[in-house]
Amino acid sequence: FRDILPVESAERNEIKKIIGSIFRSWGYGEIKTPVMEYTENISIGVGKSWKEKLINFIDTDGSLISLRTDMTIPVARLAGMRLNRNQLPARFCYFSDVFRQKSSQTGDKRVFSQAGLEFLGSAEKLDADLEILIIMIRILKSLGLDEFKAGIGHIGFIRGLFEWLGIDNDKKAELKKYIVNKDFVMIGSFLDKIDRSKKKIFMSLMQPENDIKRLSEIAAEINNEEVSEVFKYLRDLCNMLEEQGYGKYIIFDFSIIKEFDYYTGLLFEIYSTGITDTIGSGGRYDGLIRKFGANIPATGFALDIDTLHGSLGDRQLVFEKKIMLADPGRKANMTELINIADKIRNTGTDVEILIDGVRDIKSIAVEKGCTIIAEALKDLSKIKVTYCKNGNIGIRSINSFLEELKKWKKN
Repeated sequence: FRDILPVESAERNEIKKIIGSIFRSWGYGEIKTPVMEYTENISIGVGKSWKEKLINFIDTDGSLISLRTDMTIPVARLAGMRLNRNQLPARFCYFSDVFRQKSSQTGDKRVFSQAGLEFLGSAEKLDADLEILIIMIRILKSLGLDEFKAGIGHIGFIRGLFEWLGIDNDKKAELKKYIVNKDFVMIGSFLDKIDRSKKKIFMSLMQPENDIKRLSEIAAEINNEEVSEVFKYLRDLCNMLEEQGYGKYIIFDFSIIKEFDYYTGLLFEIYSTGITDTIGSGGRYDGLIRKFGANIPATGFALDIDTLHGSLGDRQLVFEKKIMLADPGRKANMTELINIADKIRNTGTDVEILIDGVRDIKSIAVEKGCTIIAEALKDLSKIKVTYCKNGNIGIRSINSFLEELKKWKKN
């Protein structure tokens, strides 16, 4: 749990504003769900290991309730219990915090600020998956990112490989755990005991690859119907992304498996240079909503606002028209300062009044994100203007300064 100060908060809000405008332009409407759910509901589809990550409470009637660990399950509950067939397909988006229990010794965060969308009820799975991937890519590009990759996998490909290996459910669970943890040493050791002749093929498919021809050659060595069908599906999906000009952002990564048990098809994660954590992830979960009522196919993704913010580096996200109004000599009373500040605010400019007498006004102004310092003079019809960036100083009448602010634009 951590605090967020004004500058970071303003930048995060700008990120959400850009994301929200793209969501709306594609017809996604914002929804809000309770921060807590009955543990029985929230445990559906999270997997055995995830139940240890729930932050739990006891309700007044003795019921066990938990903070939501993601938004997909609450959205699935809402859809399964409240959506009618004539409301489908439905496009939902959200900006929400989710909470996951961590060991107190690790220092890992337990609050995740997410922006995401869910596309519910479309029978055209390929087209729906294409839509959400395009939206995600356009969001990242709109934020100024270009050095990122979307690693694409598919749970059906993994199922087919497990079937090809001929392993039972217990061994599937063991191997899945190693893949989730990206523990390639243990994967290799495990396969040595199963089938050494298949180990090389399996291990090569666990490495990220952007050469679809090479993958096709490897997949051809696997005599499994589901592997063949999934590979064709992903090839068609990537061809359509190529047509949109987004092929350079896509790599195949069949080692992508989520701890959440509800995924049934496409899986993807977003990586960016200089950031070790994934920026976002998503995929298809056609069986989850059925557990809450209606049988509705669905696909979606979530972006981690903290990680996304960090990936943007020093990019200027916020250009605020903000002025520090100071009166170091106390030439005016507070009412007169408020009147001057209101005239400036009417130009669409934010104003912070510095009430206390300080020596270094500029340092405070810069720290607070102000571009200009306006100091009241004895003749209150005039002000001293200091530009924080270049240090230029001038005397302006209030009226001429207001006209200047009206034309103030980002250079």
